[in-house]
Amino acid sequence: MTYRKAGFLLLIPLLAMCSQAILTPSPGSNIVFMGANPTFIAANGDVSIISVLVIDGTGNPVPDGSVVQFFTNLGRIPEQGKTNDGVARVNLVSDGRNGTATVTAIIGGGSSGGGTPSPSPSSGSIGSPVAGSASALSVTGPSVAAATTATTETVTVTIGSAVPDHVVLTANPPRITTGGSTLLLAQVFDASGNPAVNVPVIFQITSTAVQGRLDSGGRTVFTDNDGRATDILRTNSTVAGDIIVTATTANGKTSNSLTVPVFITTP
Repeated sequence: MTYRKAGFLLLIPLLAMCSQAILTPSPGSNIVFMGANPTFIAANGDVSIISVLVIDGTGNPVPDGSVVQFFTNLGRIPEQGKTNDGVARVNLVSDGRNGTATVTAIIGGGSSGGGTPSPSPSSGSIGSPVAGSASALSVTGPSVAAATTATTETVTVTIGSAVPDHVVLTANPPRITTGGSTLLLAQVFDASGNPAVNVPVIFQITSTAVQGRLDSGGRTVFTDNDGRATDILRTNSTVAGDIIVTATTANGKTSNSLTVPVFITTP
C-alpha cells in the first residue's frame, strides 16, 4: 500500500502538467474571419463579442479546444479563447477609457506565409491592455512554445467618446423669468449617430446682454451612458432680454447657439 501510495503521489504532478497542455492549431491553419459585435460600445463596462474563425490546412475547422490568443490596446479581454466548430469567442469589456480598441488574435502553427510577431509587449501580462498593433506583439510562454510561426488578424471597436462629432443643445423650459432657471441638455453623438459616453463638455454663456449664471461655473461636465450632459442656467436679471449659451466638447465640437429668452414678471 505504501508503494502504491507513493506512486500515486508521484503521478499527481504529471497529471497536473498534462492538464495544462495547450492545444494549438496545426501547421497550415489560418484565421479566415475576425469580427466584433457590436463595433461601438459605451466606455464603462460595456461588451463587444469578438469572434474568430480558424480553419486547418485542408479547409476544415480546427479541432475543438484549439487555442486562440487575444490582445487589446484598450479595455479588457481574456488572454485565450478556445474554438468550438472552428470559432473562438471572447468578450472585450470597456474599462472607462475612451478611444479605438485594436483587438489582435494570434494562433500558433500558422502557414509558412504568416509572420512571427516580434518584440515583446512592453508591459502587462497576456490579456491585459497592451500598446501597439499585431506587428509589435510577440507570443511567448509555454502556451505557444512549440509554434514556429503564427498568423494574426485584427479588428477595431470604438469605445465611448472616441470621436465626438456633433452636439445638440436644448433648454427645458425654453424660456425663463427673472429669479427662475432652466435645465440645459447637451446631447453628444459620434459620426454614426451613437451617443458618446463619458465625454467632457463645457457649458458657456456667450452673451452678457442679460445677466445669467451656470451651476457648473464653467467646470467640465461629463456625458452619461446616453451621451447626455446637463447644467442649470439661472438669472436674477431685472430687465428682459436673451441669454445665449453653447456647449463644447474636449475635441472642440460646439453645439448650436441656444437663445434663452428672459421675461420680467410683475407682482
